[in-house]
Amino acid sequence: MQRKASLEEELRGRLEELTILDTHEHIMSPEEVKREPVDALRVFGNGYARLDFISAGMAPETWEDPDGERLWREFQRFQEAVQHTTYFRVAIRALKDLYGMQGDVLTEDSWGYLSERVRQAYDDPTWYGRVLGRAGITRSLLDTFWSVEKFTFDPSLFTPVLRTNPFILGRQYVSPFPRGRFAPSSVEAIASAWGADISELDGFLHLVDQAFDRYQAAGAVAVKIASAYERTLAFAPVGRDRAARLYAEDPAQLSGEDRKQLGDYVARYIISAATERELPVQIHTGILARHGNILANSNPEHLNPLFLEFPATRFVLLHLGYPYVDQALALAKMFPNVYLDFSWVPVLSPQAAVTALHRFLDLVPANKLTWGGDAYRVEDAYAAACLFRDCLAKVLAERVAAGDMDQPRALAVARSFMSENALRLYRLQPSAES
Repeated sequence: MQRKASLEEELRGRLEELTILDTHEHIMSPEEVKREPVDALRVFGNGYARLDFISAGMAPETWEDPDGERLWREFQRFQEAVQHTTYFRVAIRALKDLYGMQGDVLTEDSWGYLSERVRQAYDDPTWYGRVLGRAGITRSLLDTFWSVEKFTFDPSLFTPVLRTNPFILGRQYVSPFPRGRFAPSSVEAIASAWGADISELDGFLHLVDQAFDRYQAAGAVAVKIASAYERTLAFAPVGRDRAARLYAEDPAQLSGEDRKQLGDYVARYIISAATERELPVQIHTGILARHGNILANSNPEHLNPLFLEFPATRFVLLHLGYPYVDQALALAKMFPNVYLDFSWVPVLSPQAAVTALHRFLDLVPANKLTWGGDAYRVEDAYAAACLFRDCLAKVLAERVAAGDMDQPRALAVARSFMSENALRLYRLQPSAES
């Protein structure tokens, strides 16, 4: 019998030959990246690594400091505490493979020359295509956070997903993101830009329909709900008359429960509209990429009533619900219309990802899993794709070594996870490179 280590190495090589249809990204445009200093430190600061530095004690505003020397001094203070985390090592892997970094940490000598290489890369208009091509990513579904007004990314690399949070969270909601970084939008700003009257509920819902129309015209293949960052995923039934009465009130005077009920109504309207348009609904579940939040809001169990009420809707639970992995797996096993997205999980913890993949294969049909990089920068998307292949090769090698499947079946599973499931779920045509 072939040794597991050599089998894993062989399968890892075979996975390099397979392309990926990446189902979930947040990649900033080159123009957005250039609004801040373009240097090696921002590879950490624009990615998930910043969260571990903050968790270790770095002041959050440090990452916004335009003075590279001051940021470097603070970076040095906390680097030792975080250098073992996967978030940090993802950034290091990207710097090594894409920019020629030596060693496993940034040093006084290396951060300067690496910064120059990063600046040179962002002066190259082909940089994004080259990095994604090296990752084997043929297409990425892109959630651009709060900007629903217009999709401006390269359509040969990115396909839009309509993020619906502004509508669910409602009028007078203020985004936590500063304008100019992730292009946040309020519904008032959207309505003004589109000349829409949202003084009554019907006008507001028409604005939602306009957003669907505009994004589908730009090629959108899904909608996304990520409101667990601000509220629970429990979307209770609310009658239209009740919603209209609440909408007629001054938004500033609504209680927390009233705002929730209005958001519940709008979320269900969005789900119904997506179903009518045959668009899958991606939902953020599990760990939240901000500090000081309420994790339980994102438990996928809250969504169980929706799965019963909307059997024709294709729901996609992003991030496997981590740490609520068992709940997400059980829901995907129970409901034909519930799919799972493995995005972010390998970047959180490769060990957790390997365990989750084994449990998935024990429990859920193989046609119900997709993967996305969930990255803010193209460098992190590259490293996330590498980690995904690492984890998948390890799991499949262990399955083959245990006699649970043969190598042809293992490669068939890999193709399903890497591209075939996404093509079917989002009703896309294969790229020429696939």
